[in-house]
Amino acid sequence: MSRRLAQVVLLLALIVVLCLFCYKASGSAQLTTFIGLASGIIGVVLQFHEARGGLIRLLKALREDLATLLAQTRFWVIVTALLLLVFIGWNILPRIWPRAPSSPGCSLPRNNLATSAYIGVTSAPDGQLVGISDGSIILDRTLPDLPRKQEAAKQYSAGNLSEAQSLWQSAIEQVTNDAEAHIYAENVTVEQSGLPAVTLVVATRFTPQYLGGARDILQGAYIAQRLFNDTHTLRLRLLLANAGNGDALQVTCQIIRAAGASAASASSAPLVGIIGWELSRDVSESVTLVDQAHLPMLSPTASGNDLRNLPYFARIAPPDALQGEDAALYARQTLGAHRVALFEDPRDKYSQSLASSFRLAFEDAEHKVTATEEYRVGQPSTLPYLLLQALHTQPDLIYFAGYSADVSVLLEALPPCQPPSERATVACPLVLGGDALYIYGNYAQEARPAFRSGRLYFTAFAFPDEWQGQTLPQMQTFLQTYAASFGPTPPGHSPYGYTRPDADSMLAYDAVSVLAEACYRLFQQSRPLTGPRVQQALLQISGSQAWQGITGMIAFGSDGNVLNKPVLLLHLDQAGHTQVKQVWGCLLRAKCSA
Repeated sequence: MSRRLAQVVLLLALIVVLCLFCYKASGSAQLTTFIGLASGIIGVVLQFHEARGGLIRLLKALREDLATLLAQTRFWVIVTALLLLVFIGWNILPRIWPRAPSSPGCSLPRNNLATSAYIGVTSAPDGQLVGISDGSIILDRTLPDLPRKQEAAKQYSAGNLSEAQSLWQSAIEQVTNDAEAHIYAENVTVEQSGLPAVTLVVATRFTPQYLGGARDILQGAYIAQRLFNDTHTLRLRLLLANAGNGDALQVTCQIIRAAGASAASASSAPLVGIIGWELSRDVSESVTLVDQAHLPMLSPTASGNDLRNLPYFARIAPPDALQGEDAALYARQTLGAHRVALFEDPRDKYSQSLASSFRLAFEDAEHKVTATEEYRVGQPSTLPYLLLQALHTQPDLIYFAGYSADVSVLLEALPPCQPPSERATVACPLVLGGDALYIYGNYAQEARPAFRSGRLYFTAFAFPDEWQGQTLPQMQTFLQTYAASFGPTPPGHSPYGYTRPDADSMLAYDAVSVLAEACYRLFQQSRPLTGPRVQQALLQISGSQAWQGITGMIAFGSDGNVLNKPVLLLHLDQAGHTQVKQVWGCLLRAKCSA
């Protein structure tokens, strides 16, 4: 083998290995192609100028004998041209002729109860109905209006839309804040209107541990759907998806197949996006599938630090690194904490991400994490014992990187004390946590008295009173529509969920509104509504095109993260009222630079 041929073979092998490593590390075919293209160009230059040295001499040589270069390196010119064609095929052609969502290699259970086009559910061993519902199946099954909703679903499946609409309205009269019934009733209105429509899937979990958050998200989604339909000629239809206690991968596969079926049938209401998932671990499990299928996924709440630079994923919530840093800053500067006991579940993506972000920002020579207690999310029975162990290290603050259903047990087990005004002390340690603690519907009833201890603080990504002192018409409309739809508050109940939304409802409202707006911009341009086009329109919501949301300014960076999104520090005082203590980030678009 000649020396020249040996060099070519070796360089080709190196390019292949480099591309494989790149694809494994990034998961991006576009980046891999770019690396291969750059390597080919470098190969051309090195093969011709291997005997020359120095940048200046190289540039002069390239200018002087470009024709000779092309003639003598014909092989590398061909390789580079091929790589350039592949690069154009991956990046340019999809923008001109976007593909309909494809169905990646995943299988659905044989007992899938799909009514049509992959819409349907399977019954899990624990009784959860897992899959997608268009109103023909009821997913939230623990409310008193279940019999009326089931009869409405039966009528809807039979095609009796008017009768189904009447029954859903009857269910709403019985349980005013049942967002599932509201959404299905609005869907019937969309179908009966005969106007062009677009479909999004709201993906969550209706399991006991996450039920409060699921209902909050559905409430925000419904208000966005209703207000969008009231003000646009394009109508919005929402499907609901439940992962139950299983993994989100299977349901994501079903959503993708439903999107593919709607594209293949030229549906009048094509399925072009997912609102979800709610949990960071669910996004991590399913994001590769939506990338392969070119189906946009916009999460209202997932905040894991590793969820970035994913081609078909974006989010409304900022990453945990931001809220962890802000919480650490508040703990040190305002609460005066120096010794922290940290509670986390290293197996849970959200808990691990939040805990590591807080630790990194908090610790220095004068501020220490005195104990790290590992518990299991959803299994809080070990928390009283772990708390006892942690208190032996004499912390003045407990940082709980977890969920409200679990912190309930810890709050109940805390030795009672009277905390000084906003000061962390060893005698009366305070409790600080992340945004998942602001889901009041998931707190155990037994922990409610601990609310009035004045010891609970947490970061959040939204709060109904965050706009006090500032005028935002969108927020006023949202609050009025929310209270009119889900109120009044029954006697003896908290206003949350009836006349007062929490953070997840507000974040879901912004997520649905933004994705629907991206669809509407395409509709106005008379362009087909497809996943790739919708994703492109979504990421154009930045800079001067930033969206004014009720949770703050929404402008997407190239990595899918929102830019300069607000983080709030909330305190549950001794009267049981939630108060804003501090706001970081940008609320009003007119005062922001995206």
